Amino acid sequence: MDEGRHAALLDSLRRLAARAVEECGLELVELMLRGSSRRRTLRVDIDRPGPRGVDLEDCKRVSESLGAAIDADDDLIEGSYLLEVSSPGIDRPIRSFDDIRRNTGRRIVVTTRGAAEERRSVRGLLKGRRDSVLLLEDEDRNEIEIPLENVETARQDAEF
Repeated sequence: MDEGRHAALLDSLRRLAARAVEECGLELVELMLRGSSRRRTLRVDIDRPGPRGVDLEDCKRVSESLGAAIDADDDLIEGSYLLEVSSPGIDRPIRSFDDIRRNTGRRIVVTTRGAAEERRSVRGLLKGRRDSVLLLEDEDRNEIEIPLENVETARQDAEF
C-alpha cells in the first residue's frame, strides 16, 4: 500500500475509533495499524480521565462498536484484521498535557533530574498541572511542585 493510501486509511480509522470511543464516554489515546494487507493488527488504546481508568467491559464495548463500524465499510480494510482494544497500561509514559489531564487523580511516580544531573524519584497523587509545573500530593497531603523541565519520566505508580 502506498504512503498516501495508508495515511488516508489511518485517518478514516481514527475518525471511526474516535466516534466509537466517545460514544462509550471514553477517550482515544492512540491508534496503530501494523502488518501487511493479508493480516493486519489494529490496536486502539483508550482511557477514561481520573482514577478509575478503563476496565474489560469498556474495552469490549469499544471493540464491538468499532468492529461493527469497520466491517460495515467493505472497502476500508482489505483482507482480514485483528482488532485489539486496550488501556494504555500503567507503563505508558505520561508525556503530554492530555496524558497529565487523563492521569489526574491517579498515583504516579516521577523521576526528576536537577542540578548536576542528579536523579530522584517522587511518588504521589497527581493533582494536575499549573502552567509549567506538575502538581503532586504526597502521603502526608503536602503539595509537591515539580517543574516540567525537570521531569525525566512520569508514569502510573505500580507499587502503591
